[in-house]
Amino acid sequence: MPGSTAQRSPDAPSSAGFLGPDRNWHLGAGLMTLATVVAFSIWTFSHTGTNVNAFLLILAIAFGLFMAFNIGGNDVANSFGTSVGAGTLTMKQALVVAAVFEVSGAVLAGGSVTETVRSGIVDLEGVDLDPMSFAYIMMAALAGAAIWLMLATRMGWPVSTTHALIGGIVGAAVTTGIVTGTGGFEMVQWSEIGKIAVSWVLSPLLGGISAYLLFGAIKRHILGPAARAIALGSRGYDDDEDDDDDDDEDE
Repeated sequence: MPGSTAQRSPDAPSSAGFLGPDRNWHLGAGLMTLATVVAFSIWTFSHTGTNVNAFLLILAIAFGLFMAFNIGGNDVANSFGTSVGAGTLTMKQALVVAAVFEVSGAVLAGGSVTETVRSGIVDLEGVDLDPMSFAYIMMAALAGAAIWLMLATRMGWPVSTTHALIGGIVGAAVTTGIVTGTGGFEMVQWSEIGKIAVSWVLSPLLGGISAYLLFGAIKRHILGPAARAIALGSRGYDDDEDDDDDDDEDE
């Protein structure tokens, strides 16, 4: 009808376009990601020199970016899901905090873990393995772990990146050893795998115990006194109201 205002259906697409109402935010994050990828690629090629297979290097960079994307979709969601769900952080705040501290942790404290993954799982000294075969092992493990993370994220399953990556390295190493005839199960340092597996069992137990003790201390020293103070204040307020009512009745 003339002069009437059409009602927008709740399912109708937003006028902000395919990027949604946070268009500037998405564009900024995308441009920052693109700049990071370009800078990392330039640094990688300058660091490795010219005596390297450019195709394999580009493929490795692509696998690494794919893995990082899936880590953000699964591991970061695990870390900040409770904070966002409780309303402590907004989604944007959680993304900024995750970006800052994930990178900081990798740069400042990730060296020992990287060394374990790089040389503590596959025994290169015990077998006659071509260096390129080791590169293929790592690339296969990276791609396999990334694909599994993508599928798990799609299904809404919180899984461990470490579990997936360690399993990928073990599987790729054993397969490479059998196919090339340079080894098999003996290529894997099973003692190190055992230590890592023990940490997988201890992590949830220690996390649960720590959370229990921490919440108990917070409840005893912070929440408990605060609740008692509120109760006393409410009781005093009720007593004052009762006194006022008695005075009104006397009058």
